[in-house]
Amino acid sequence: MPDKDSMRDYFENVTRQFPQPGPGSNSPLSQLRELVAAIRFLTILPVPGSAQLFDTDDDDIPDLIIGSAYFPLVGLLLAALLWLVVLATNMVLPSIVLGALLVVIQTLLTGGLHLDGLMDSFDGLFGGTTPDRQLEIMRDSRVGSFGVLSAFCVLLFRFAVFASMRPHLLTLALFLVLPVARWAMVLTVNLFPGARLSGLGSAFRRTITLQRLLAAGVTSLVIVLIAGRLAGLLVWIVGTLVAVALGALINRRLGGLTGDSYGAVEEITEIILLLLIILLHNWF
Repeated sequence: MPDKDSMRDYFENVTRQFPQPGPGSNSPLSQLRELVAAIRFLTILPVPGSAQLFDTDDDDIPDLIIGSAYFPLVGLLLAALLWLVVLATNMVLPSIVLGALLVVIQTLLTGGLHLDGLMDSFDGLFGGTTPDRQLEIMRDSRVGSFGVLSAFCVLLFRFAVFASMRPHLLTLALFLVLPVARWAMVLTVNLFPGARLSGLGSAFRRTITLQRLLAAGVTSLVIVLIAGRLAGLLVWIVGTLVAVALGALINRRLGGLTGDSYGAVEEITEIILLLLIILLHNWF
């Protein structure tokens, strides 16, 4: 995955040149391209397929392809890969070692994308006194003390939860939490305004149509209902409410959300849902 500064510069150039991409095509090829784009955007997995980032089928107007409708499926894919690690090492490694291994692998698979957004968000929200200053801090590629502390707390908590869960509950938690946390990200992108007119967050927002939002929501709901039934429904509802609450809080502080904010929403939603599963483990 490219570094954050190069990604930001790239998407800023894209949004300046093509300020209003359309909704894209519903053809199978277009949907496959969106799925590939979603996997490449959210993970470091070397999936086959076209690396094209634009769809020029309609009137030669390029549409930025991020594949937001497939974000919950990417969460499902990540959960499946981590589940394979659990299966392969459950009888070999102590639970504390397995917990650490899962945290490391999850972070590597995502390229630290959401964690980076969390750190920048905490640096800005707690390091600045005005929205302009907070946004300026969030754009800085350097990580401050608040960012380091937030990443440490999130990773420590995730490790503690993974290490304390039995294999069945751990597997269920992965399949429930990872898709819902990515649905939470899509939801906040759609619900709240952007804090900037350009950048990754702005480019991301322009791709979220009502069709893609509904597809992401329904997909995540189906996944959790199959995996956890009523308990899965509870996780989906709580994750949705947490996303709305976090988005409203950040919007109040910054006057909108940024690409970093979406990463922070994903990370915090994940942590809260893991805590929920721990507290209500008898339901699962």
